[in-house]
Amino acid sequence: MGRAYCQVGVATFTLNAVNIGTFPLGEADRIVVLFSRERGLHRAVAKGARKPGSKMAGKSEPLTINRYLLAQGKSLDIVTQCETLESFPMLRRDLERLTYALYFAELSQVFGQELSEDAANYFEKLSLAIGFMADGEKAPALQCLEFELLVLGMLGLSPELTFCVGCRETAVDRNIAAFNYELGGVVCQNCLKRLRKGENEHGQVPMVAEVQAREGRLVSVFLTPMVWRQLILAKTASQASADLQNLGEAEDFASSSGGFTREDGQAATRLAQALRLMLGYIEYKSGRRMRSLEVLSTL
Repeated sequence: MGRAYCQVGVATFTLNAVNIGTFPLGEADRIVVLFSRERGLHRAVAKGARKPGSKMAGKSEPLTINRYLLAQGKSLDIVTQCETLESFPMLRRDLERLTYALYFAELSQVFGQELSEDAANYFEKLSLAIGFMADGEKAPALQCLEFELLVLGMLGLSPELTFCVGCRETAVDRNIAAFNYELGGVVCQNCLKRLRKGENEHGQVPMVAEVQAREGRLVSVFLTPMVWRQLILAKTASQASADLQNLGEAEDFASSSGGFTREDGQAATRLAQALRLMLGYIEYKSGRRMRSLEVLSTL
């Protein structure tokens, strides 16, 4: 347990939480951003966490799961005691897996307020997802895609992949044309043509075309049948794996190597395209640029 800072008469409470971010405070303190089982998104001050040799230094790092004793403060609560439950040391040895796990933490910060409505459920899913990312037995990129889809599902933003979001025609290989961020799903070739003209199937100008014309935002991106199938596979896995025990499992993944074989080059390209598409959708819906994955472009 860490050093106690609690004063007599100050109310205290316990949180089991994943550290999802930190900010410096003053010369030696640190604000820790937590996602807890009990309260969801929460912020607290870790006194002296930035001092050399501080026991709180490692415990306050992102992607650490701790049991906290917090004292209520006027603006921010104060960490009085901290017990580490899991630190995932293997995660720090693989930059790619660490980057994806930090992306999970970034997603949790961006959408944490909405996810707090189901805090206990999301806390368990986030903890397990980080743990499975650390164990090195599953494809990190595919696990990331499945986790994105799981989060989107919990937020009520799950992409529509079965029907065209414009005309509700069943989506099949021959009519898939694009993915529309504003409408949240696939659009067929006919609807994509209408969107380009600024009309819907009734000849009326839809809101999505107005938004695109007014703000110049990229609303629709082309979608190949193979990438569409990858998204369906990942979405099905994320829905079927309520406890995340199957994250990262797929037919075209060489699980023993932790990556794709040469024969799997097309599968890796397809997965990368699906990831870019979902990242764009998440950024569009959140109105924020997600920066955690940028380091992967240098690998």
